[in-house]
Amino acid sequence: MSLLGSSNSPIGLDISDLSIKLVQLKKSGNNIKIQALGKVDLPEGILTNGEIINQKELVKYIRKLIARPDFGKTTGREAAICLAEGKTFLKIVEINKQGQDKNKAVKNELEKHVPLPADELYFDWQIIGDSGRSHLVLIGAAPKKIVDDYLSLLAEARLSASVVETEPISACRCLLEAENPGYRGASKNSLIIDIGATDASLTFYSKNTILFSVNLPISGEEITRKISAALHINREQAEKVKIMFGVVNNSEESAAEKIIDDVADDLKVKCTEAIAFFNHHFSAWGPIDKIILCGGGANIKNLEKLIKKETGINTIKGDVFINFRGNKKSLFSGFHRSFSLNTDFLAEEDDKKAKARESKTVKISHDVSLCYVTAIGLALRGLFIDD
Repeated sequence: MSLLGSSNSPIGLDISDLSIKLVQLKKSGNNIKIQALGKVDLPEGILTNGEIINQKELVKYIRKLIARPDFGKTTGREAAICLAEGKTFLKIVEINKQGQDKNKAVKNELEKHVPLPADELYFDWQIIGDSGRSHLVLIGAAPKKIVDDYLSLLAEARLSASVVETEPISACRCLLEAENPGYRGASKNSLIIDIGATDASLTFYSKNTILFSVNLPISGEEITRKISAALHINREQAEKVKIMFGVVNNSEESAAEKIIDDVADDLKVKCTEAIAFFNHHFSAWGPIDKIILCGGGANIKNLEKLIKKETGINTIKGDVFINFRGNKKSLFSGFHRSFSLNTDFLAEEDDKKAKARESKTVKISHDVSLCYVTAIGLALRGLFIDD
C-alpha cells in the first residue's frame, strides 16, 4: 500500500531526525545489486519527531548525499520516501460489503479512529479479507501538511516523489520473504521489532498484510545519552560502548550494562503486552511464528535471546538481503564497520591510576546493515512492482 504513486527504480531515502540514509538498487540479469549507498548524520533541530523544522538546511544535506554517496553513483531524480511512524496511521476496519461507496465507507471509518478530520488526511486502503457481511480493510493515512512538507522538500532538492509510504511497509518489504512477488512458500505470521535512533516500533504481519503497528518511546539514542552521562564520556565513545556491551541481567553488571538492561527490559514488557493483544484480538489469524529484530538497536548483544526467552517465540536479527538473488556475501561487505575503543574510562575512579598502566584497546567489528532496513525497503519497491 502506498500513499502516492509508484516507481520502477527509485532512490530509497530514509529521512529521520538524526540522519539520512540512501539506497539505490539495480538489476543485473536475475540478480539485484547495490548501485548507490550512503548515510549522512544530521544536527539536532533540523527535524523533530518527523516534522521538518529547517527545510533549507535539510535540502543541503540531501543534495550532498545524492551527489556524493559513500558508495556508487545515483541515477535519475525519483525518490521513494517514508514518513515517521508516529506521523502516520495504520488501522484495520470493517465496512459492509453492500451499500454505500467503499471509498466513502472507508472515509467514514477513518474519522472514527484517527484524531484528525478526513479532509486533512491523505489516505489509501486495501481489502485484506472478509468477515461475514463485512470486508476487512487496512487503511494507511497521514496528515496532508506533513506529506506536503516532504513533497516540497524533495522539490527543493530537485527530486520528485515516486512514492510516499509508512515505515512499517518498507520494513516488511525488506525483511520478509512473503513480500517478494516470486515467493511461493507457506504464509507465516511475523512480528518485526524496529529499534531506531529516536523510537521503536512493533509491526504485526500476517497473510501478506500488516495487521497493526505500535510505536514505542524506546530508542538507541536514549541508551547512548544515558551511557554518556553515566560514564562521563562523549557521544562517540558512548555509541561504541553500547555496541560492545549487551544484555547481561545479573547483579555484577556495570553502569553501562545496567542502562542497556533497563531499556531491554522495558522493550520486553511492551513486546509481551503487544503479543497478548494480538493473540486476543487476532486469534483467527494464528500465532506469531517469528520475531525479527531490526534498526541499530537490534545489534545489542543477547537482545534476541532475551526476547525469545520472554515470549517463547523464535527471535532473530533480520536479513536485509533475504529477498535478493545472487552473492549476498559481497552485499554485506559494504555494511561492515570496524573501530577501536580504549576502555580505560570504564575503570572505577579509585582504580584509574592503576588501570592506566594496563591500558586496553578493544577492536570491534560492527554490522550496520540493519540500520538501512527502511531505505532498502523503499528501494526494493520499484523492483518488486516491476516484477
